[in-house]
Amino acid sequence: MRYFKHSRHCEKIISLVEKPSESENLPVATDVLKSWQRSLQQHGIDPSRPNQVRILTARELREYSQPIEEFLSIARAGIDNLHRHVCDLGYSTLLCDAQGITVDWRGEDRFKKEWKQAGLYLGAVWTECHEGTCSVGTGLIEQRPLTIHHGEHFRALNAELTCSSAPIFDPSGQLLAVLDVSALRSPESKDSQHLTLQLVIQTAHMIETAYFCSHFPEHYILKLNRCRELAEVRNDFLLALDGEGRVLAGTRKTLEALAALADGRIIGRDIGELFDMNFERVQSSAGLVFPLRTHRGEGFYASLRAPQALHLPPAQAGRINSTRRPSSVPRDGSLTLDYLAGADATLKANVERMKRVLDKNISIMLFGETGTGKEVFARAIHNASRRAGKPFVAVNCAAIPESLIESELFGYTDGAFTGARSKGMRGKLLQADGGTLFLDEIGDMPASLQPRLLRVLAEKEVIPLGGDRAIPVDIQVICATHRNIRQLVASGAFREDLFYRLNGIAFELPPLRNRSDLARLIHSALALEVEAETASVGIGPEAMALLTAFDWPGNIRQLRNALRYALAVCDGQSIGIHDLPEEISAVLHLQTVPPPPAIAPAPQTASPAAPVLPAPADDLNHLERAEREAIVQALIQHKWQVSRAARTVGISRATIYRKMERYRITAPNKI
Repeated sequence: MRYFKHSRHCEKIISLVEKPSESENLPVATDVLKSWQRSLQQHGIDPSRPNQVRILTARELREYSQPIEEFLSIARAGIDNLHRHVCDLGYSTLLCDAQGITVDWRGEDRFKKEWKQAGLYLGAVWTECHEGTCSVGTGLIEQRPLTIHHGEHFRALNAELTCSSAPIFDPSGQLLAVLDVSALRSPESKDSQHLTLQLVIQTAHMIETAYFCSHFPEHYILKLNRCRELAEVRNDFLLALDGEGRVLAGTRKTLEALAALADGRIIGRDIGELFDMNFERVQSSAGLVFPLRTHRGEGFYASLRAPQALHLPPAQAGRINSTRRPSSVPRDGSLTLDYLAGADATLKANVERMKRVLDKNISIMLFGETGTGKEVFARAIHNASRRAGKPFVAVNCAAIPESLIESELFGYTDGAFTGARSKGMRGKLLQADGGTLFLDEIGDMPASLQPRLLRVLAEKEVIPLGGDRAIPVDIQVICATHRNIRQLVASGAFREDLFYRLNGIAFELPPLRNRSDLARLIHSALALEVEAETASVGIGPEAMALLTAFDWPGNIRQLRNALRYALAVCDGQSIGIHDLPEEISAVLHLQTVPPPPAIAPAPQTASPAAPVLPAPADDLNHLERAEREAIVQALIQHKWQVSRAARTVGISRATIYRKMERYRITAPNKI
């Protein structure tokens, strides 16, 4: 029976594709027929092919999921919420990337075998060039929500599925992912999937909104809705604004809705040029829902989100109750170079040098340990330059698999390779045109791509993969690395000519432990983490002493995570020592470790295993001295077996080695 159904399905497809004009009333929608035509004539797929949907290995899947991990972490809550609504109706939920790879999945475990056989599973490849007409693959091409129901699927093997999907776009308007729910069995009528499709569309919009807002924590977000009653809870349109009220970005739907304004050029325009209210008046309405009308008379209801990480409203600013107030957070919603420099003399000198090279067409290279804020400084440089209203595009050369980084950077044309988008893709270099390209972890750029990047920088033009025409590009390049790039040049792992092209001027960002203004920085970081619902919170003196004594191997990133944790668990109005993460409160444990049994002094002729320790540095504070003494005693107690000593004092082996180096504790056999 199933064989005959498959046979009739294939005959119908071939008949309609070859002679569509002979059918007065097409049994399928026009867009489905066009997809069938592509599947048969362009992709060369046999609708009767028995092969199951291809599922990638875990290793292959990581190559696709790692570059979009930040997006996936934001999308997970939306996927979970959607799946809770549809799982009892027999659906699985899939999130596929822009290449049609299923990078996240939800489904009932008891049906896992069936899901996997049908390809409704993690790692499944659902591009149209592989599977023919399907909601994910066809949705990637159509870039709109759709349902592909039962026999609308091209391959007979998929003809019993029903699948509804909606696209998700990134803040630059590029297609980022497709959200899909699919069922193995469902009613014959396609109308039965109408409400399911609406749920998928709503969830895709929520994920897209959350991802957009996460990209602009340091800027204002203007939220627009056509209905006043829903304006506080639903955001149909979003614009990101800088501190002067200029439009930095907008969701794809927003830019399309406002395309008739200002000759279609929305990005870079002052908000007052688009609406009947200037930015100062918009700012004064923060926290309220207020009417906003375009200059063409179209009405919206708006609300303004102040920069979450930077701007503290007066009512909230007073809640930071600490012994030493943080410096004021920039009012314009951007982390400025001066603000980032703080009171550290080294950084202040570097910032003054940075200001001198702005807009001088000089490539900038930032050096520093992981977590020292290299991307934040790069954004601040961009915002301080004349390119501030143009794109800032960041590329992590270490996070993108080598097989994908070339297409990510240079883009590609239609049909450049199997699985490529039908309309091609603009690479990061072209996306940054007129603005700034930030190449993070440049030391990890594959050697094969270094000559191409050098050519782009020298000739100021890009040739996408599969293309034969050079496209002019105007970019400011800022690079960053935590590696010794001069050593890479010396070993031949990094091209010397590219290094000198990128290293127009270099800046070293000091690690947190070397910052002379560490206490002030901790208070400022607390100000950035406090949210509107947080009660009055400060840092107690004991906790502050521990925070300043800690060596912060993860630097500012680790500091902010630690404060975020402390705010989450703190019950009172002051962060105490027991509110700090375990790795930091271990410093307190070091001070309370009972002293080991007394060891009689060895005679002059004793074994050379007796410890020889330089005196501690004069600049250690009392907590650091206590910590050093506890480590020394533990090492002596365990006869310099570092692993056992680390367990005794409650820290990791790697940490105790770092502290031994910091406090100049030298093992006897090293002297």
